[in-house]
Amino acid sequence: MRMKPPFLIRYLLLFAFSTVPMWSQAPGDNAPFTGVVVQDKEPVSGAQIVLTNPDTGKQYKTKTDKKGEYVILGVTVASYKIVVISSDGEVLYVNNGHVIDGKPFRIDLSKPEASGGAAGQGVENARRLKEQMAEETAKVASLNALVMEAQNAMRAQKWTDAETALTRLIEAYPETTRWELYKALGDAEGHLEKYQEAVQAYERGIQLAQAVALGTAPDDPRNPNPDPARATAGLGQMLITQGNAYAKLNKVDDAVACFKRAADTNPNPAVAYYNLCAVEFNTNRMDDAVAACDKSVAANPGNAEAWFLKGSALYKTGKTENGKVEARPGTVEVLNKYLELDPNGAHAGEVKSILQALGQN
Repeated sequence: MRMKPPFLIRYLLLFAFSTVPMWSQAPGDNAPFTGVVVQDKEPVSGAQIVLTNPDTGKQYKTKTDKKGEYVILGVTVASYKIVVISSDGEVLYVNNGHVIDGKPFRIDLSKPEASGGAAGQGVENARRLKEQMAEETAKVASLNALVMEAQNAMRAQKWTDAETALTRLIEAYPETTRWELYKALGDAEGHLEKYQEAVQAYERGIQLAQAVALGTAPDDPRNPNPDPARATAGLGQMLITQGNAYAKLNKVDDAVACFKRAADTNPNPAVAYYNLCAVEFNTNRMDDAVAACDKSVAANPGNAEAWFLKGSALYKTGKTENGKVEARPGTVEVLNKYLELDPNGAHAGEVKSILQALGQN
């Protein structure tokens, strides 16, 4: 009997697209930033403490008291650049990445390296530093505006607008280690059926995510604490969506390679193996399709679609003698498993017809 047309595209793109995350992270826990500034064990009074969040450009400022002590309340827990400036405008200390988590922080200007920083370079440096901080704040605000524009466009499914905003964002921030931007660009281009462009965007995102996961990504002051676990998950997702794009371009071997790599990368490879099964099925590689579906259901036995694909592949490769199909071992059991999991599913009628053709009432 005739099978329904291939359904690779219908299923492969179920997991392909998502929205770009906000540039500024959602507010987290707050903590006080307290401590003391000393010089050769003597307190330094009247020194200005400036905290700058490199991710958002947000700043907190205070001054040390007569004992050299300082307090800033309500600081969002994150990594900050810390600058200590004297009452004369001289930069005394610079620390480019200290995590504010509520613990007291002692700064000894005579031993700046002991507290993770370095000595400043005078009044002129203070002026330059202030200008740089202002420029960085303006740059982050501009980048945030582009992220908001891209996110709003993706939520409204205005894919051309999203692609434009993301392209501008990446052009303005070429040194980024934020793989999520390239994933979002690939997603938008996939919706626009620009599959070759999507492949390229995902490839760059995959490279960055892998570097973050391995801890080899270059320093990015605007992304000081990338999450390796999140990058690993994103790597698997992008390999699947890149495989989908390759499938759309009829580059089957490239798609297969992506899905296999995604399965090796992901601790839960059910989706990757299912997509591999689908692309093998649609290119009539039925034995390979069965093997991939076996791995998919092993990882997620509740995926009815994988059982259907496996059963269909087994049925299509059964022998036909005198107009009667001789099913391969396991065909009936696999198709019944689909009905058990999804008795009213999209393929229930087709499965029942196949079972009837096999003499199963």
